[in-house]
Amino acid sequence: MNESFALPHRDPSFLGRAELVDDVLPGYLDRADDGVPVVLNGRVGIGKTMVSSELAHRLHSRYPDVSWIDVTTAGSGQPAERIAACLTTIRGSTGPHLLVLDGVSDPDEVVRHLPRDETKVLITSRADTGVWHRIARVIQVPVLPREESVRLLRTRVHGLTEADATRLAGELDDLPLAMENAASWLTSGMTPGQVLEQLKSSASKILSGYRASDFPRSLAGRLLKATSALASGSEEDRRMLHLLHALAVLGPDPFPTRALRGDRWEVSDSDAQYLLTICDLHRRLGGLRDRGLMILQTGAARLDEISGAVIRDLLVARPEDEAGAFAMAEQLLVAVTPEQAAMEGAWGDWALVTPSILALDPANVHTAPGRKAILDTYGYLVDIGRYKEAIDGLRNLRTAWADHFAQCRADELVVMSVLARAHFGRGHYEDAERLNLQVYWEREQNLGPSDPSALAASAYCALDLGAKGHHSDACQLAKDSWLEQCKIFGEESRPAMRTGSYLARLQTPQDPDLAYQLGLHIHRLQIAHLGVRHQHTLDTAHHLALCLVALNDFRKALPLLEETLKYRQETLPPGHPDTLWTAAHCYLLSADLGRPVHQSAVRWTCDGLRRIFDRDHHVVRRLMAMAKY
Repeated sequence: MNESFALPHRDPSFLGRAELVDDVLPGYLDRADDGVPVVLNGRVGIGKTMVSSELAHRLHSRYPDVSWIDVTTAGSGQPAERIAACLTTIRGSTGPHLLVLDGVSDPDEVVRHLPRDETKVLITSRADTGVWHRIARVIQVPVLPREESVRLLRTRVHGLTEADATRLAGELDDLPLAMENAASWLTSGMTPGQVLEQLKSSASKILSGYRASDFPRSLAGRLLKATSALASGSEEDRRMLHLLHALAVLGPDPFPTRALRGDRWEVSDSDAQYLLTICDLHRRLGGLRDRGLMILQTGAARLDEISGAVIRDLLVARPEDEAGAFAMAEQLLVAVTPEQAAMEGAWGDWALVTPSILALDPANVHTAPGRKAILDTYGYLVDIGRYKEAIDGLRNLRTAWADHFAQCRADELVVMSVLARAHFGRGHYEDAERLNLQVYWEREQNLGPSDPSALAASAYCALDLGAKGHHSDACQLAKDSWLEQCKIFGEESRPAMRTGSYLARLQTPQDPDLAYQLGLHIHRLQIAHLGVRHQHTLDTAHHLALCLVALNDFRKALPLLEETLKYRQETLPPGHPDTLWTAAHCYLLSADLGRPVHQSAVRWTCDGLRRIFDRDHHVVRRLMAMAKY
């Protein structure tokens, strides 16, 4: 056999993939008498080359000639020329032959030049394209099962514990090539903890291999080669690359293409501003998928986590490409952000887009629509009770956008208002009051006392005062705000109904009769204008029930709490703070009335409130006693 087409050296420590190597692939090749090739398909680093090499060595005794062509090797001629040269060397031999083509990126490069005789052809390709399915038997190579990944790492690295191997395999996405690259560093003396730390801060270095000679066949090297091919290709190839870069900085969660609004957008890349249509976008996503660089699902597109980390890392060395990636990512986010701010009816859409929006560093967001998308996302986080995440993110936001806020104080007041709501939800009433008072004072001074945003801020200030026990001041401030809103917007307006509900809530400790009459009136208005399941309606119903408790009308209070809890469980995400508070009051009142309550439900509610509300609270204390903590 010509040495140019000799098999690569066999890996004596090859592990795993037993079913694929022992049964599936040999069976497919045995059935390939019709000249149909077999294609091993999978993403970069999945182990296609390792599997095909091991299989070829195992089958060597069954074929007079086994030839190997590394299609990716530079400077060795075009694939067609190399296939022709290889077939010339085996011409005249008797019996079946096995030809392995490793690393075919474009089916069109090889399809017309494949042998038509009894030669068996095995191809490895990361290209996930329909062409293969029309001309070949395609086998998808899966990631290694976790137990095989752990065994591979522990075989490569003497003394590696099972716990460390398990952590590494998880972070490396069970990709064999990534694990080989990481193992080379571990054998050089780096600790598992250091490898994991470097994966987060500089994935491309770890996944380039320990020695410089490792780079071309490392995961980082292969990804760089694939992206460089796009960079040096046609204009469409370069725009595909810009899209890949943008989706990398929005990872690792899938990008929700199903949430895209409209059918065309003005986007920027590192070359120019241009119009992107929905067809352009999906054609480029398909092109990236065909090159094994993108995973497409119904309504979503994603890079695998490891590849995304490497591409993000490689971008750092290319400031112009990185700037283009951030600009395009921002415009894509604006295109998927729901038009409505975070209201209950749009929560399904917000759940889809939030991971991508939060993945983008706010320091790289520079347009008004982009900033609005991020602010609306934090409003959604507060609405669904993710208070701590919102507090941490909004604090970072105020630092990242300090220069912008110096020029646009109104935007910072929006951030402060959302941050105050998050603090209130956590029970940080002093922090909430400080922020709300500042927002209220500035809006009243700059916009006037009757401005809608100033009136909303004053209503929040009233809640803060009530939470701290200043009931008279709280009631007066809420009453003034409510009457002004009724005069300006009408009693049936959403702001007026909301503030009226706050007022009834604040009046309960001082005058439950008056509070009940107002609360009942507001509740009826909300049912008529918002619906019985709207969260504002349910808030009022909850506090109306507590008002009935204050009036000792337990027979009316408990059914109202139970109905409110039922609707909240049906309309809110599991573990939402509002659901937990309603459940807590419902269980406590049931116990007071001597009715049975499931201990598991009480414990689940108590644990949820303790995670969310990190201050001492009498309701939580009573629940803890009831749950026998």
